[in-house]
Amino acid sequence: MPSNGHAMDGAAAGGRSLSTYLVLLMLAAALPILAAGIYTVQHVAQSYRDSSLNRMLDITSNLGHAAEADLLSRASMLQSFAADGNFSSPRALDRWLRLTGLHAPSSLVLMRPGQPQADMASSTAPSLLPIQRALADQALRSNAPAFSQLFFQDGQAAVAMAVRVAPTSPQVLVLTTPPAEALSIAPNQTSDGVLIAITDGEGRILARSAQAERFIGSTVPDWARLQAVGDSRGSFEALRADGGQVIFSFYQLPKTPGWVVVAGEPLEAFNARWQTPVTRIVLASLLALAIAGLLCAWVSRQLLRPIRQLTVSARTGASYVSNSDDGPVVRVREFDMLRQSLAQSRAQLESTLAALAASEQRARTLAHAGASVQWSLDARGRALAIVGWQALGGTPDAQALQLGWLRHVHPEDAAQLQTQAQQLLAEQNHTLDVELRLRTQDGSWRWMRARGAAILDAQQRIAEWLGVLEDVDDRKRAQAEVAYLALHDPLTGLPNRSLLQKPICTPGGTAGALLYLDLDRFKQVNDTLGHATGDALLCAVAERLRELLRDTDLVVRMGGDEFCIVQNASSAQAAAGLAQRVIDRLSADYEIEGQRVSIGVSVGIALLTQPSDTQDPDSLLRKADMALYQAKQQGRGRYAFYTEALANASP
Repeated sequence: MPSNGHAMDGAAAGGRSLSTYLVLLMLAAALPILAAGIYTVQHVAQSYRDSSLNRMLDITSNLGHAAEADLLSRASMLQSFAADGNFSSPRALDRWLRLTGLHAPSSLVLMRPGQPQADMASSTAPSLLPIQRALADQALRSNAPAFSQLFFQDGQAAVAMAVRVAPTSPQVLVLTTPPAEALSIAPNQTSDGVLIAITDGEGRILARSAQAERFIGSTVPDWARLQAVGDSRGSFEALRADGGQVIFSFYQLPKTPGWVVVAGEPLEAFNARWQTPVTRIVLASLLALAIAGLLCAWVSRQLLRPIRQLTVSARTGASYVSNSDDGPVVRVREFDMLRQSLAQSRAQLESTLAALAASEQRARTLAHAGASVQWSLDARGRALAIVGWQALGGTPDAQALQLGWLRHVHPEDAAQLQTQAQQLLAEQNHTLDVELRLRTQDGSWRWMRARGAAILDAQQRIAEWLGVLEDVDDRKRAQAEVAYLALHDPLTGLPNRSLLQKPICTPGGTAGALLYLDLDRFKQVNDTLGHATGDALLCAVAERLRELLRDTDLVVRMGGDEFCIVQNASSAQAAAGLAQRVIDRLSADYEIEGQRVSIGVSVGIALLTQPSDTQDPDSLLRKADMALYQAKQQGRGRYAFYTEALANASP
């Protein structure tokens, strides 16, 4: 009886409790629901955010349509006045300005393109400016109203519009007025803190919803980012002068020379509008999950109580107790059947315990050693006895005797094993511990660990070797996988930047080049279509880069949307050619999950021509990065070489 109790203790120590499996079962049941909940929350969050962003886009679009309608209305009034042809005296021009509500410093000029002086001008009109003459030429050529950018006349901000007097007339009527007069529906401050501004095609403010007089004529600080969007309608994020983040939406007026309506809102306020309902959904989901977890824990406890009683009864031989200190034990039919079967088996097991004691001890010893094959070799390495070989190699144990086992060892490992055997003969401890590959039954190679020790005779000479073979293939493969992941990007499978920590050089000391790549518009794709689409796009980019490169070249993912290419046996012309091929190939459209995606790429190039270049990867990366910055400054979708001028210009 005591031996039976110890055996059960050993079995229990080697396994997991039923409560663990119940917890795993609950987790397995909850995971799909949790995954669906996470997907739903993400989808709802994205929908709320898109709705908030569309609201801002609608604001700019509506204001843009209203502003453009107002401009065209002014142009129509001017065209009607020009068509009447009532230009008897300058007083007629002044009278029209008064009737339309336009006062000083607004002015009206009747002129002919190419003439230095106006044919007629209102009393408030100063001398002609080149921008007015150019605008008159434009109106005459297009036979349609023309609008100017913002300019300054006698220190005052102004805009001008020009119309042709008649379809066949060489005269043009030019109205010059302050921006506030041209845009009489200048936007007002909105109730939720959205700041509105209208700029000309060069980013100078024409109208503003707050402190307009202070900012008219100044250039908006984020004009370059607006232009980088590359569309007539869109949004982007930027930093305020005080460090706060702002989200902007914009709309370009189609019939003007690039005038834009821009709406800006603090990013914190923008996010709060869509994050608040999402937070409530998450809290409600977590509360429901907690309640479900408590209910599952209560059910699990009720199920475990009869199992504990059954375990106590099986181990001690005591009768099954249907009540415990916690109350009545739940009766489960399957548990009762198991209890009866255990009682019958107990009587049979007790009669065989004595016979199994020796076998049990041997089995425990082998289990502790973790052996899969036991072997015995003579001093020359010939197998005297092998147990368990057939399960591993697929041939009978007898065929592995003598030197038959050696035919299953990998050729490279056989040479290593022979070298170690020679060393063992010269050592005093005579212990063997070597890892080698054996050909298994299906013909594949599997890593094994051979451990053994020598048995010495009376003269202290090796008489026999005894040992075991342990299966260590999973560990070796795991180590190889870890080594691979340490040097490769898990998403794209490309080498990672750790390969660039060693000195960069080319075979035979030949010239080479380091190309630094940065994807254009990738963040926009990632933000609008989601991270899953962004990851798929990065994998597609990596595949196109593999197709472009030679076997001697190296492409590395630096992180995010940045890549590096080490081009061997290169020159300035070869590097430029590769950079252009990269730009052309990566700028072609992608088909990602049924959606057409378009991005670009900018490339910075640093040549490996100096001895110092081949020894300092960080220096080369900095040079290529400066060249990449230069390429982006030139308009993106370009490549640029590093020059000493760039180093001298950097702060």
